[in-house]
Amino acid sequence: MNRKTELPLYHHYLPSFYQARWVGENGKLRRFSKPYADKFVAKWVSPQVSGGEKRLYTDPSAVPERAQDAETGFMSPLDSAAADALTALEQGDPRMRRDTRMRSAWSRFLMSLMMRMPDHLDTLETGLAEEWARHMPELETAYSKNNRPGDPLTFTEYMETRSPSEMRSWMVAVLPALVDHAPIGELLNNMRWFIRRIQGNAEFLTSDRPIITWYEFTARDSYIILPIGPKAAFCAVNNLETQRRIEERDPEQWVVGLNKSIAGAAKKLVFARDDNMRDFIAEHFGTKQRTTLFEYLLRFQRKKNNEADSTATP
Repeated sequence: MNRKTELPLYHHYLPSFYQARWVGENGKLRRFSKPYADKFVAKWVSPQVSGGEKRLYTDPSAVPERAQDAETGFMSPLDSAAADALTALEQGDPRMRRDTRMRSAWSRFLMSLMMRMPDHLDTLETGLAEEWARHMPELETAYSKNNRPGDPLTFTEYMETRSPSEMRSWMVAVLPALVDHAPIGELLNNMRWFIRRIQGNAEFLTSDRPIITWYEFTARDSYIILPIGPKAAFCAVNNLETQRRIEERDPEQWVVGLNKSIAGAAKKLVFARDDNMRDFIAEHFGTKQRTTLFEYLLRFQRKKNNEADSTATP
């Protein structure tokens, strides 16, 4: 079998190792979706064929042998390292406190969940396109100085000869660097990490918006919460006081509140172990959308650009 036929074309935005934490004895988990506003669908699925899209991280401008490099060379190794790190976290492995590589493997995974969903990529692509357009006058000037005989007369004409997929290619190339953003990764590494396990009947859901945070990672009361199975959630905070507040919350109320956020923020999918929360999921699905990290950054960049433009205007 040649390399081309072996390349993975189904790319997980919610990794299979993570989904697998909700599977039952049949090796499947319950997936809920709303393909239409008036239609609610529940289906048993395997983690290997759910929570992804075909060619999601494909570089459309690359040669076929390199088109899946973002998946094979970045996303897949990232997920494998995160799976090992999560096992170590749950086992209380001391390496998670002193081994920077293992700790960073989990931080990188958390960052990826804030950036890798299909609509995250669309927002990133929009932001890149806006910045490209913003610098068009400068690019036109540079092009006019360097174009050669036979080249299009203007940079705009040159761009019209290029494939529309090139912006997508740029986005795919930029994404790994953003996931590996060292200053943010260091902030996450330096937070207090712990796992809260839940007893009784309460169970966590997960979705294509599994992380609960407000992106101000340096704030005193900041937190990151990610369900890692029906009975446990990973938490990261900046101080012992915040940790104790989380640990002292009534378990049932805490889980219900988090599940409302997780189901409420869902774009396409919610996952559970079974059908016990079907009515709850149907009620809350997509009703509490949260600003994504890229939306947050795009708004900030637009505001910054507007302020710069107003200052520059005579």
